[in-house]
This record gives sequence, C-alpha cells and structure tokens, in this order.
Amino acid sequence: MGHSQLIDTLDIAIFNALANVHTATIAKVIKVLEKTIDVQPVIARVVNGESKPLPIFTKVPPVFMQGGTSYTAHPIAVGDYCLLILTERCFDRWYGGNDNQAPSEFRMHDYSDGLAIVGVNPLSAALTIPQVITQIGDGYQEGNWEQVGDYLHTGKRTQTGNYDQTGDKTQTGDYIHNGNMTINGSLTVNAGAGDTVVVNGVTLEIVAGDVIADGVSLKTHTHPGDSGGTTGVPN
Repeated sequence: MGHSQLIDTLDIAIFNALANVHTATIAKVIKVLEKTIDVQPVIARVVNGESKPLPIFTKVPPVFMQGGTSYTAHPIAVGDYCLLILTERCFDRWYGGNDNQAPSEFRMHDYSDGLAIVGVNPLSAALTIPQVITQIGDGYQEGNWEQVGDYLHTGKRTQTGNYDQTGDKTQTGDYIHNGNMTINGSLTVNAGAGDTVVVNGVTLEIVAGDVIADGVSLKTHTHPGDSGGTTGVPN
C-alpha cells in the first residue's frame, strides 16, 4: 500500500468513526409522557449517498432548571423542538438512582443516552430576546416567590405560597382576590365618573366627586330629624 493510499484509508476510518460519535442534534417532540418525551431528530443522516431519517427516540428525560428543591418546569407540547444531547456513556444506572456505578452497557456516544432541552426554534419561530424577564402563557407556582426588578407575565398564573415583591407593580386587567387583605399605608382609588365599587352587594358609584351608595349621595344625603323634618346635608 502506497503512502497516499494509507492516508486515504486512515481518512475513511476516521470519518466513519466520527460519523458514529453522536454529541447533539435537533429533534422534534412526538409524544409527551408523564416524566419523559418521545422525540425524533429532524436532521437526517446520509448513508451511502442517501438521506435517511433517524427513528423516534422514546422516553427521553427533559432538562429543567433546578437548584435544591426549587425548579422551573414548563409544559411541553407535541411539535416543540429540542436540543437532544447524547451523553458519552450509558446513564441507565444513574437514571435508576445509582451514582458512581460502572455503565450497564459499554456503548459510547449512543443514541440511546439522550437528554432533551426543549425550547430551540428555527429562525421563522425564533423568540425575540426581551429586555426584562418575560413569561408568556399559563403558569403555576408552589412555594415562595421573591422578585426584584421588572417582570412581564402574559397569561393565567396560579400561586400557592408566599409572594414578596420589591418595586412597583402595574396590572392591566381584572383582579380577583379571595381572602383577607391588609394594607399598611394609604390606598388610593382613581375611579372616573360612572365607575362603581361593590361591597357586600352595595354598589358605590363615583359621580363628579361624590359617592352614591345604592342611590344615596354621600355628600348630599339627609336624615329624619329628631323633632320632625330632616337634617341638613353633611358638612
């Protein structure tokens, strides 16, 4: 074998070896299970000059942001794209709850050992990088929440636990509160003419600097006098 032939043979061997070293690829969510997802890579392999789609990978664990007992988890939908990361060794024993164990199989960079980071989008659906922390869609929170700075949320939000906020809060839309409310400080209600406040079924209507409670004016109402007639208006 000549020198050039040896180089060609080594190049082919290296290429074939690298072609089977799987690191990461883009995949689409095909099915959402309780704790795992099924995904299918969307970048096909080329085998003998032909494009071959890769099969569906089942029961892939998704990656969420977590620290201690705190975590942020988001819904995953069929059709979402993800970054499928292939670990260098079989992680079956770790996933089953055993640390520091030899791999149950000696496969390396294999398609069987994938973790999915959901939230990768093609250019046509790419998210605009926001100026503040932004959440679009429904949210559920259990536990404490502390916020310092700007935060934009669009959609339904359910919270169980304490909520501490430092800074201003502006809300556009209806507000429903079930339970007691304590206000330490002044309360200002900027209501316009015709706006109403309902307290235990009693309607308070704001009319040109006056408050009308079930048709009775706060500023001009009178009462029956002790000796007949009526009292004057409040002063």
